[in-house]
Amino acid sequence: MSSFTLHVVCPNPALDRLQVVEQFHPFEVNRVTTVRTLPGGKGMIVARGARRLGATVAAYGFLGGASGEVIRRGCADLGISDRHVEVTGETRVTPVVIERSTGRSTVLNERGPEVTALDTDRLLAVLASEVEPGDVLVSTGSLPPGSGADLHARIARTALARGATVLVDAHGDALAGVLDDLRAEPAAGRFVVKPNAEELAGVLGRPLPDRVATGDAIRELHADTGATLVVTLGADGAVFFDGAVELLADTPTVETVNATGSGDSFLAGLAVALGGGEPPATALTLAAAMGAANAASLTPDIDPELVARLRQVVTVEQVGPVRR
Repeated sequence: MSSFTLHVVCPNPALDRLQVVEQFHPFEVNRVTTVRTLPGGKGMIVARGARRLGATVAAYGFLGGASGEVIRRGCADLGISDRHVEVTGETRVTPVVIERSTGRSTVLNERGPEVTALDTDRLLAVLASEVEPGDVLVSTGSLPPGSGADLHARIARTALARGATVLVDAHGDALAGVLDDLRAEPAAGRFVVKPNAEELAGVLGRPLPDRVATGDAIRELHADTGATLVVTLGADGAVFFDGAVELLADTPTVETVNATGSGDSFLAGLAVALGGGEPPATALTLAAAMGAANAASLTPDIDPELVARLRQVVTVEQVGPVRR
């Protein structure tokens, strides 16, 4: 596997506070059996998963206040290079209630601190100075107030200009902004867009009820943007299309403890494998195993030994003819 740095941009990180109850009863007193506090937000889950695989990882975003300091210490503990921009507001705290009996989670997402144009310019400047040709950049998660819906697109263009491979996982207006940017200036070969099926349906404004409909949508988007599309389908697996091959991966069966963050762990596996020069089928296999392993963990994290076992049972198949 080639040497590269994985740059993970999480513009709106959070301090996750995970609270486990046997059964969750809304509007009643619930007795918590286990509490864990750890760096959170989609990008931090990606960064943690990549470190579990031994990747060299740098983390970027906006941090402020006491919560931000806890996340900085968490980066140090994981061996992640802390390249966050300091802001005046307080980094958000995300309470997550996990119902042990079902594996279901209830998440309360705060908006995050306000950022300024100067803050975003500082973030982009740091990226421009540190991303190198052959590196991989992941930009993922919600955007903090004040950052602008085009921030993921600006981050991606900064990394592309430096010769990196880019993966973006966004939703809503931010995902629409990335796709519009790509339609205006297609980026073939080094740009991966990874929404889930619900997020993709939302930005397209039409339902995607099955894999066939999803496949049609990603082929259309590839034609418009030049991007590789990887769409996760939950328990139904994931679809990959890069213009040359269309692949379908299944999801290994595990006992679900907490599925929160499984899409982010999937993204970590995909980024690490693609950065290492692995072919699409191998990258998709690792990604599927990472997503399933995350669901088997109480916290959004993976056990590398479980990932190794799950990789042996993931099935990746080429589906349908490539339409040109």
